[in-house]
Amino acid sequence: MQDSCIQKESQTTQPSERYPSIVPNPNATASHEFSGVARHRAYGLIWQLPLACPELRAAPPDRAPDVVARWDDVPPAPPSALAAGPLRQVTKEEARFGLPGVARLLVRGGNEILVERQPDADDEMVRLLLLGTGAALLLHQRGLLPLHASAIVTPAGAVLFMGHSGAGKSTLLNEFLRRGYPMLAEDLAAVRLDADGVAWVEPGVQITKLWADSAAALGQPTEGLPRVRPELEKFVVPVTGPLATAAVRLAAIYVLATHNQPTIVLEERRDARKFNALLDHTWQKLVVKRMELHGAHFQRAVAVANQARIVRVSRPEGEFRLTELADAVEVDFTNNLQSLLSNHREIRE
Repeated sequence: MQDSCIQKESQTTQPSERYPSIVPNPNATASHEFSGVARHRAYGLIWQLPLACPELRAAPPDRAPDVVARWDDVPPAPPSALAAGPLRQVTKEEARFGLPGVARLLVRGGNEILVERQPDADDEMVRLLLLGTGAALLLHQRGLLPLHASAIVTPAGAVLFMGHSGAGKSTLLNEFLRRGYPMLAEDLAAVRLDADGVAWVEPGVQITKLWADSAAALGQPTEGLPRVRPELEKFVVPVTGPLATAAVRLAAIYVLATHNQPTIVLEERRDARKFNALLDHTWQKLVVKRMELHGAHFQRAVAVANQARIVRVSRPEGEFRLTELADAVEVDFTNNLQSLLSNHREIRE
């Protein structure tokens, strides 16, 4: 059983004065059943969405939505909008983002997303855009820290596997799921600081995505699985093991990297290198400054760096060595279990 200081019932993030809650739709459905509106729970929030998302849990029937997404035309960006990368325009209150052939999104106020869907876009691609980039932008607006990371639940708390695209986050996640660890998040890990400044990781999507070679290494058949994109050998894999349903206290973050050495090396990061790792792996980090959220983002990153153990895991370039890599990480967080729990108690006191 999890220590009460490690896992607790996920609470909806309280809206700030800058981003008040919107009035809920009284006709919203309360389950995965789709009738034009679907209500789900993810990242510590209740989402009212224009399409059903089987990768998310159903929302409780008595909870009003924190976020409403709907089909609508995205109006042109105002003259004051700043570019924040390809197809991105932002102001202090809004962020626009598009993916050709799929949709354009307008994320505003920390509680609303307009989705201008392209005629031939399929549901899978729209959901990936909405629950990835769209969710990350909204989480920034609401004061959470969205990291490029997958996460599991351990006796010490939440353990994150953080890295850039292709680093092996999902592959390592699936290996730990195979070992019986509950899944907490995949690709986007939302870290929330509570009123006492303690970092919690909220449950996210409840599916994983694997490239064909990673699936083969895990013994996961891909026949019949949907592809992330029709042209990619990357598949959406359902999770059959335990899934976290509550926020979990953050314990450790493993930053996945490669090097030109023949062995797997774990090196604990300290001081500024901890903080820089979090900045480097923040979703949509360029948008943060353009939305004038960089000061608050800096403070959140400092708070997380001060209480999480952060370890760089370097593997030989071109060799994943999955079992050996997972063994090394598992031994590390198991050996440091007592110090991680002691750190939790110190922060709580």
